[in-house]
Amino acid sequence: MRKTLTLFTAAVLLTGTALAGPAVARDRSDRSDRPELTANQMADQAAARAAQLKADLRLTPEQDKNWPAFEVAVVDMWKNQTQQRLAWRAAHARQQDNVDLIDEMRKEADAQIDRSNERKKLADASQPLYNGLDDQQKRRFSAALFRRD
Repeated sequence: MRKTLTLFTAAVLLTGTALAGPAVARDRSDRSDRPELTANQMADQAAARAAQLKADLRLTPEQDKNWPAFEVAVVDMWKNQTQQRLAWRAAHARQQDNVDLIDEMRKEADAQIDRSNERKKLADASQPLYNGLDDQQKRRFSAALFRRD
């Protein structure tokens, strides 16, 4: 019985992997067909994400008082991430096979420092808002803020 269950589970997993593989490849190829977004479009998306988060949280008037500081910090962080992504794309599009490994390491270290500083600012701006949220709002807040795009 145990052997049958193990074989059945393996078959299900393999079938799922076989079906998901082409879908993942198709999704990746679809992304390459899409036009690249401009910096303004990406900034608009950041503002829209913040507005969606606010709507999802359904803030009380008391909680809403702490929203503006958080919104500025999160939108700035998302805009900076977008600008870094665009700069990285542009740099790598210009780059041929001439890659200076040490320079790339320094650039990545600087980018990590920038991201770290942005996260600290965001944490400082988020704390008053987060402390005033109920448990369900905190779950929504965390899920929306820490999702990866």
